[in-house]
Amino acid sequence: MPFRRTPFRPLAAALAAALLLVPTFAAAEVVAGSNTATELAAGVSPAAEAPRSAIFVHPDGMGANTWSATRLLHVGPDGRLAWDQLPAVAIYVGPSLDAVEQSSNGGATTHAYGVRARLASFGQIDGQVPVAASGQRLSLMREAQAAGKAVALINTAAITEPGTAVFLASVPRRGDYEAIAVQLLEARPEILLGGGERFFLPRGVQGRHGPGMRRDGRNLVEEARAAGYAVVFTREELAALPADVTRVFGLFASEDTFNEMDEAGLAAARLQPFQPQAPRVDEMLAFALERLRGAPQGYFIVAEEEATDNLSGENNAIATLEAAIGADRAIALALAEAKANPALTVVVASDSDNGGMNATSDDLGDPADPPRRLPRRTEGGSPIDGDPSGRPFLAAPDRHGVRLPFYVTWSSDSDSAGGTVVRGIGPGAGVITGTVDATAVYHALHAGLFGGKPDQN
Repeated sequence: MPFRRTPFRPLAAALAAALLLVPTFAAAEVVAGSNTATELAAGVSPAAEAPRSAIFVHPDGMGANTWSATRLLHVGPDGRLAWDQLPAVAIYVGPSLDAVEQSSNGGATTHAYGVRARLASFGQIDGQVPVAASGQRLSLMREAQAAGKAVALINTAAITEPGTAVFLASVPRRGDYEAIAVQLLEARPEILLGGGERFFLPRGVQGRHGPGMRRDGRNLVEEARAAGYAVVFTREELAALPADVTRVFGLFASEDTFNEMDEAGLAAARLQPFQPQAPRVDEMLAFALERLRGAPQGYFIVAEEEATDNLSGENNAIATLEAAIGADRAIALALAEAKANPALTVVVASDSDNGGMNATSDDLGDPADPPRRLPRRTEGGSPIDGDPSGRPFLAAPDRHGVRLPFYVTWSSDSDSAGGTVVRGIGPGAGVITGTVDATAVYHALHAGLFGGKPDQN
């Protein structure tokens, strides 16, 4: 059966619609334009006869310093993360039109349209959908859909979170959750996975994870079913879907799939950082890849790990570093996919550094000494974080088998404009070099999906 999209219709008009079961995409050959020198520099062989595709992994709030702490804890000072293995790398400079830093929604607008935005932007600038760097008044994902590419959005927060939602939704305010939810489903992505069930259910209706909050009375979960989506609510239900189901809507939490608290708050509430019913970001990306990698015209996936941003805002080092290694597992999947498919571009970038995490062994003495309890703050007043016992973390063994102690200091509880890095691999990644503007994320993805420069397409 050829791949097809059907319009999203209100429930009353679509009660007779059957669940859309689309067989796994057949392989197709589409000549992809390429720049051989650029592609070789980006770490892959030139794309020959294959449809161009792209994956954007957005580990929100992670600066180079957070990656450094993640490396120490999980693979050690001599180990390398999947993030480290992406060959194209650049310093990311991300001013907004009205601030030196990015907001999640303003940064997402820049990533989705290739133009600088305001802090308050959510797919709009000054009340209008912007003209993208391509010259079209379309987000990059809308342009990919218009070219026949399959698309997927993945988020560990509510799927209405801007890092992903801006690629398909445009609203005046970030808090317009009801309108965002409608626009996401009306856009008909093949796969939509995340939290945020409450934004798709009306008030008075109890969902699988909690009550709805919509004021317009619409039950978008039922509307999605009627429009052909398989709707799932847990990681087990996601894993149990037949391989030929490619139009999938996953709602894995009432809002976020993680619990946004500091260590003391989680302990008092007897909660783990990550809700057990929800798949992690790498599980969701693996699911999407299995179903989209054979799309005849290629595919575009945007996957966000939001916990790295929100938990660093709580200055919760333990949970932030666990979220970070989950993001790195997703990057490892994308990297392996790119090595197997030279027509795939992978871009990894945050839009800011949240919390200003820094790892240090300062004043810990001889590494052979037993770790001791850490003070709550540095002499300068910065919060200090260690392992669950209040002692320093121990890095994974170095090349000599030594586990070096370290602790984390925090400089803030919000977004800042330093230490952000963009990395990538594939046909579009040649633009990722030196120091680049935030708009380079769009340019790399656009070149990966369509070839050439955006203004040439």
